[in-house]
Amino acid sequence: DRYAARFELSLIVIDDDDYQVTAETIRDSVLVNTEAEMRVMDHSRAKLYTTYLPPGKYDLEIKLYDQDTGSQHDMARPFEVPDYYKDRLSVSDIQFAGLVLEGSSNVGLERRGIRIVPNLTRAFGEDHTDMYIYYEVYSDAAGEAQQPLSVVYKIKSPSGKVMLDLEEPLERQGHIGAYSGRFDTSDLPQGVYTLEIEVDDRAVRNRAKAESEFQITWQFLLPLTTAKNFREITEQLRYIAKNDELDALKKLRDAPAGEQKVALETFWKRRDPTPGTDRNEHMITYYRRIAYANEHFDDGLRKGWRSDQGRVYIVYGPPDEIERHTWDRAYSHPYQVWHYYNISRSFVFVDFDGYGRYQLYRVY
Repeated sequence: DRYAARFELSLIVIDDDDYQVTAETIRDSVLVNTEAEMRVMDHSRAKLYTTYLPPGKYDLEIKLYDQDTGSQHDMARPFEVPDYYKDRLSVSDIQFAGLVLEGSSNVGLERRGIRIVPNLTRAFGEDHTDMYIYYEVYSDAAGEAQQPLSVVYKIKSPSGKVMLDLEEPLERQGHIGAYSGRFDTSDLPQGVYTLEIEVDDRAVRNRAKAESEFQITWQFLLPLTTAKNFREITEQLRYIAKNDELDALKKLRDAPAGEQKVALETFWKRRDPTPGTDRNEHMITYYRRIAYANEHFDDGLRKGWRSDQGRVYIVYGPPDEIERHTWDRAYSHPYQVWHYYNISRSFVFVDFDGYGRYQLYRVY
């Protein structure tokens, strides 16, 4: 009785002369247990596609085909493959990650013996303060070189202030070295930061640098981190929880806070799209929608997440289009129509008393 969405992803690489140099087609599916989960969750996928491209400028064309509906979405973006061997020392782009593991494991993607769970949004904070990175160093030094190899990590704030300045030795791995790092971002205020990596190779008497931006977001602190107000937290789960799950949580209303917290964490672990990492994207999406509902749909009598508009927003997300009518002969009251084109459904909300308390009138 599970719900499935099947899709086909095509990747095409075009070079600077408009010649197709490579192509790949990936078929995959997303599975969820309930219809509510299908509407409320962000089901992300990370796939590693490996190919060899000489240095140069390219265009990447992506085609996503929905095998169930027959719809297709296209996008394209230019990219450049640097010539890492033009200089005696080079550093690759920085791969931000939610987790990096060395050794044998089935978690994430494999790169030169290191397992990586990419953080494609480059967003940290909230329930994930550990920022992992992966990068490679390309050196022209001889394999038997004994001179030191070191790296300096710097994190700079939006104003340019240096928040971290850390120097570490690197183990020499030959002409190509794979390295990783972990940084605690719990003390960083919200904002966009720059991570700078500078490698110094005494064997070639050269330095190389790479830098990239990441962001810290703290505006959506999740309530289950302290398991406060357990009754309300469990009630908020009613839009996606199964009946037996809600019954089990209700029995814990008088239990110790530690036991309540474990039960909530277990509930969300079942819905974690990237198990093995600290970040649960489904949980974050859900509570972001609750926060938005409380901010925009509080009618003064009840919290926004309890309102009709809040419930629809939490389950289906932001509508594709909103019609706002201050008066209409058919209703004689202000009303709004929320259109969700991807599910071919519209919701009509009517303000019957004129105080902005929009109630769900009909669905079509």
